[in-house]
Amino acid sequence: MKLDKIAFLINPKSGTKGTQRQAAALEEWLKQHAPNALLSLESPEDMATATLELAQKNYKAVFACGGDGTLNLISGKLLGTETALGIIPLGSGNGFARHHAIPLQWHKALAVVENPVVSVRDTGIINGLHFLNIAGLGFAAKISHAFKDQTKRGLAGYAETVVKNLKLDPFPIRIQNENGMWQGEAWMVDFCNGSQWGNNFRLDPGARDDDGTLSAVIFKKMNPLKLPVLGFRFASNQVKGSADVYSFTGAGFRMEFEGKKPLHVDGEAIGFAESAVEVFVNPGSLKIWTF
Repeated sequence: MKLDKIAFLINPKSGTKGTQRQAAALEEWLKQHAPNALLSLESPEDMATATLELAQKNYKAVFACGGDGTLNLISGKLLGTETALGIIPLGSGNGFARHHAIPLQWHKALAVVENPVVSVRDTGIINGLHFLNIAGLGFAAKISHAFKDQTKRGLAGYAETVVKNLKLDPFPIRIQNENGMWQGEAWMVDFCNGSQWGNNFRLDPGARDDDGTLSAVIFKKMNPLKLPVLGFRFASNQVKGSADVYSFTGAGFRMEFEGKKPLHVDGEAIGFAESAVEVFVNPGSLKIWTF
């Protein structure tokens, strides 16, 4: 396996105990077979700096070894460069990796190095912040804020966080773009470049990250007793068929609301948005390696 001009940035804190064991195994393999390709950096600032330096040195690819938050950090520093993003999924949900059918075992994901499919993909921008997969505000962002302090990771930890924070807080919004407008009360709005949050919970099964558009998925005010039905729709990829969900696509959106709302970017809690968000696609901004 040739690993010339390829780097691996491992986030040892990502994911579950199982994925952390995978990270340790990957690190050990790299130490034995390609020590110069390994960068084990725990600080986000160090990861960002290292990625910029590798892109300036015209590396062929930088592999983000972690979850969607790690992918967000590293991909944000590769925008507009000739250096591609590689993916070793070692997170809790691995939404973007699943979207691209990247194997969840490190040794299988690593095999992409042998014959990568190089493509140029879109990314997104929400209030000036880069996102790779999905960003939004409302309930999902509320869960992201709570989940960051959760000691139990993975799907079980996420489900526990949802149950503890199940109260829905609908808020009036107005969202519009060149293709339409929706106004009413919602309890969550997410903007999709990829198709799923993670763990195969698909928010927009038809979403593509190579078509110059994003989709806005609006969860309308609803009776909490209907949540089990909505959960079934998630599991069976029928979310967009629900009368409680409205979605439309476009190159950008403006959404207005009152007060401050929690914001998430690729599943990471990123402060709050106040009064409005503006969301745009950043077309053809990132090279990635897939199978």
